[in-house]
Amino acid sequence: MLYRHLLAGLVCFFHVPLVMAETQGPTLFAEDDAAPVVLSATRLRQSLLDAPAAVTIIDRQMIEQSGVREIPEILRLVPGMVVGYESGSEAFVSYHGTAADQARRMQVLIDGRSIYQPLLASVDWVGLPLELADIERIEVIRGPNAASYGVNSFLAVVNIITRHPADVERGRITYRRGEDGIEDYFARLAQRSGAVDWRLSVAGRRDDGFEENRRLNNSDFTDSKNVDSVYSRMVWSPLAGTSLDFSFGESGMEAQQQYRPTFFTKPPVADRENRFASLAWEQEVGASHRFRLLAAHSRFDRDEPWYVTLPPLVFRNELGLIYQQNRQCALWAISNRTEPSSCTAADVPLLMALETSIASDPGIAMAKNFVTDNTVHESRTEVELQHTWVVSPDFRTVFGASYDDAKARSNTYLDGRAENEVVGLFAHAEWRLFSSFLVNAGGGYENDKGAGEYFSPRLALNWSFADNQVLRAIFSKAVRTPDILETSADWRYRVRAINPADAIYAQAPHGTFFQTGLSQGNAPTEKIRASELGYHLQLDNRHLSIDVKLFSDEMWLAAPDLEIELFTIRPAIPFRQDGAELAIDWRPLPSQRFQMSYTYMDMDGRFPDDNTAFVPQHSGSFAWWQSYGSGWQLGTSYVFYNDLRVQQFFFDRLDVRLAKKIPLGGRQVVELSASMQWRLTDDPELRMENGSDRHRGWLGVDWRY
Repeated sequence: MLYRHLLAGLVCFFHVPLVMAETQGPTLFAEDDAAPVVLSATRLRQSLLDAPAAVTIIDRQMIEQSGVREIPEILRLVPGMVVGYESGSEAFVSYHGTAADQARRMQVLIDGRSIYQPLLASVDWVGLPLELADIERIEVIRGPNAASYGVNSFLAVVNIITRHPADVERGRITYRRGEDGIEDYFARLAQRSGAVDWRLSVAGRRDDGFEENRRLNNSDFTDSKNVDSVYSRMVWSPLAGTSLDFSFGESGMEAQQQYRPTFFTKPPVADRENRFASLAWEQEVGASHRFRLLAAHSRFDRDEPWYVTLPPLVFRNELGLIYQQNRQCALWAISNRTEPSSCTAADVPLLMALETSIASDPGIAMAKNFVTDNTVHESRTEVELQHTWVVSPDFRTVFGASYDDAKARSNTYLDGRAENEVVGLFAHAEWRLFSSFLVNAGGGYENDKGAGEYFSPRLALNWSFADNQVLRAIFSKAVRTPDILETSADWRYRVRAINPADAIYAQAPHGTFFQTGLSQGNAPTEKIRASELGYHLQLDNRHLSIDVKLFSDEMWLAAPDLEIELFTIRPAIPFRQDGAELAIDWRPLPSQRFQMSYTYMDMDGRFPDDNTAFVPQHSGSFAWWQSYGSGWQLGTSYVFYNDLRVQQFFFDRLDVRLAKKIPLGGRQVVELSASMQWRLTDDPELRMENGSDRHRGWLGVDWRY
């Protein structure tokens, strides 16, 4: 608690002389003022002035100076990005919101490899075997990009680009410790052996998550996490124009789960394991051709036993049959929560059979101890071949093919296994008509085994009407195909008695909970037609860039209830999202950097289940990073979103980081830092139950060689 007040005082002390900062001091933020090059918009290397999309780049400097601990936190600085923590171990990240459960409408890549998990349309943001210290930059394509990256590149694409082993220190050790159980470590070793550059990182993150749950009457409520990971990347360049890039990673997380129904005998704990291996080969052929082959395999395992106390009555087959034909009658039969009139004549024979079972064995209405689970196993194999061809200085193209095989296994969600295959083709061309006009045209075709065939086009015109200024007009289409749970759900909780004396039936110690969630095979494919007008300004002499985006998106979105007791797949519903975004990046001095973002969104349409509507009308961020003499650095940022539809939550937070670099001689440098996060309002972060105080602070030490 003491360093909270100390840090606040230091903030005031350092900000007062801000305008007097040394103009000849460190050049931490001095960069080439030319518009940055992006890779993710079209798969071609393009200037931001030429890209057919609104693009945000989170560079290495922003990552270092922000001081945040996890990847979702840094994405709060992206215009239109909505970030909230579902629990201490699960984060929701979505561009323009729309769903507060999974990352179901945004593609997420690491070095071009998708980490989208197909069973529940999710991304394991917190448990990834990758730390911020190993990320070089994050490119966010703010808009549909299925033309380049296929289905599920629906609202945006986030491409995380990791650091090349040749660009990192030979050694680095970081340690953080602070409030709410925060304790993090990171260690990395990098070397060059012949023609091979390699690095190896090990890391861990721990904290207590949310401390309080309002739904449980503000009771103490921890949902802590403990993450350990290892990550390695090796790049072999035997010849000029040839490279072989291999990476692998593994992480394990022990996470307390925040949900806690009254029948749980103890809080459930999930053991999650995340593994991947990826191999990319690149070959240049002359000055005009480049080939890239990517092969990757990933696996995600979640082992989550549940220990519950329930009456054997809820596992009776008769009750399950009643539920399948009349849910309200089944609920009345076990708890009298609804009127008896909810039952019909068709339910009477089953009700009589249930009453006979209770009469013959009154013990089945008394609570017993059982164990079930919420376990899943997912795997994904990807292969992609890409060819870039520079036809002339005014015409370039990239095209290729991809194959994606996703498998899931869960006795709970699927009653076994399910699989989906997607074969895709993509192509894009960049053509400079005149000196001031650039046309980008492309499209992606995919054959989804479960959802059918789709083509997603994009057409853009960039007009450079003045030096370092461009207007862009973009039209694109994209789809999101249903996840495996939507298409193949056979959701049942099977239990076994912990004590043989508590057997559900005299003949067998196993049973199935009466509620079930069954997919009818009618899950719709979501569609979007996006129109965008944009403006980008790059003033080299003022060290200033401004990006403006006006958008109008017509969408047909599904609003499924993906809970076992209400499992429903509905037809897609029309929506419209209109709005504007502003992003400013300014370096007034070589040692200073200011960033601002703001987004306004207006959504026309209403989900049947308002809990899935997570669309803030206003959101934005402000950040100021300052490098002083003698190794001192100060970073501050403020993020907010408000007017969440239905719930009207307001979230804002102020982050401050103060650091001091101390040279030790030679290549060795030690950095001492103090970070603080203040929640300025008391509203929940994402869900109604997440109402705990979220002020957090920590100290850090970082040694580099």
